[in-house]
Amino acid sequence: MKKKLFTLLLTTAMASSLLAGCGGNQTKTDEPAASPSAAPSASAEAEKDTSSLAGTTISVYTHGGNRVLGEEKKDDAGNTYRDESTAILKHLAEKFTQETGINVELNVITNESEIEPLFKVEDDSVDVFTAPNWSLEQWAAYTEPYCTVEEAVALYGDYAYAMPNDEKNIFSIMPGKAYNQAVVYNEEVLKSVGYDAIPATQAEFEEMCEKIRAAGITPISLHRVENWPLATLNDFAAYVSGVPNAFESMLKSDTPFSETEPVGKTIKMYTEWKAKGFFEPEVYTDFGIAMDSVAYGKAAMMLFGSWVVPQIQGRVPAGTDPSIIKFAPAPDFGSGRYVLAAPADNWAISKFSKNKEAARAFIEYVSEDAQFIADSGYIANKKGVTPVVPELYSIIDQMVESGEAIAMMQPAQTQNTINNQNVLTEANLWADYKYAGLLFDALDVTKPDDWTAYNKQVEAQNKAYVEYRDELGVSWQE
Repeated sequence: MKKKLFTLLLTTAMASSLLAGCGGNQTKTDEPAASPSAAPSASAEAEKDTSSLAGTTISVYTHGGNRVLGEEKKDDAGNTYRDESTAILKHLAEKFTQETGINVELNVITNESEIEPLFKVEDDSVDVFTAPNWSLEQWAAYTEPYCTVEEAVALYGDYAYAMPNDEKNIFSIMPGKAYNQAVVYNEEVLKSVGYDAIPATQAEFEEMCEKIRAAGITPISLHRVENWPLATLNDFAAYVSGVPNAFESMLKSDTPFSETEPVGKTIKMYTEWKAKGFFEPEVYTDFGIAMDSVAYGKAAMMLFGSWVVPQIQGRVPAGTDPSIIKFAPAPDFGSGRYVLAAPADNWAISKFSKNKEAARAFIEYVSEDAQFIADSGYIANKKGVTPVVPELYSIIDQMVESGEAIAMMQPAQTQNTINNQNVLTEANLWADYKYAGLLFDALDVTKPDDWTAYNKQVEAQNKAYVEYRDELGVSWQE
């Protein structure tokens, strides 16, 4: 088959415990070691069970190219290079092969749409894949059920409910947990305008942005050349309303894009920030340049999840302490100061794989490597695995513990989620996040006080949403 963008063949292997299904025998626990006279250990049995898989080759497809190729960095001359010491998935796969004899072929793809054509023809060349943005229908069509929800809850707690599932089976296991969609910021920039931390309220936050802009620095790096960065407002709508399922709750309203509703209010807030000059005036040609802007202090912040923090830390200028890039909750937008807590890092087995047992062994190996998960920007969450907590979470952890911020559990995908997406799709608003992009672009920054076009677009989108919601015959389900 044709490989996508980059293929790396790794020959190596494993001997730690590997689990059947979601559960099974675990080795990295707090249980005392067995005495020499004890019966064969669980890890020995697991090693015996997987020894027949030695020599098998599994193909892993991932959109996390930095974990395979290494983080992009710049040398003293300003040239970009890949730091292979940070190619943590490559290194983990090598260890896995050394310990198990199962070969791992890593394939970097830009996004999951590159492998979907293979699944549509039931191609068996994909064994393991990561795909964070698929619908429940796609998960069900292309993925081997990993385990039951009940089994996942036993190992991952309530975080299991937010993993891709149909209320019976988990389609993709997510071995880490993370704080999602918060403020990634350059501490040096904030200090340069008199702030030691992200302010607690929206008014104070916007006052800080004004000071940053006045200093000739971009307050928030958005990367507006594409629409997907605007999708963060789905989660920010939860912060604005204090309701975790604010995006799906559009189904409850006849005016979901009006500023009286969570999503409409959040889009309006982003657009007001645009009018105030809080986002970059130039167009970044790719996301790497947007991250560089924060790393080099040309911009103060980005509004993204924890996944972007280590990438920006890896881009700071030579001789600069990477810890200047920090992560904190968004301010209180009027309903409380929240941060979303969510399962992290999707790993799935292709329904058409001929190497499902070896594929599962690899995913379980990933789930038990706390350092790999921490280096990826998450916290290991599997029962019996001692987590390594990345420093980037320290501010949020302390604020949640002290009550200054509230951890809001990210909701699982439900029928309401699907129905809302279907309505937006029928209204031609879902693809490329047009529901946000059309409104955001309706305001002419050269006429920041003229909201006529914006309000007309709000009316058009409200009308289209209600029309297609009624045509589909869907409504909010409690």
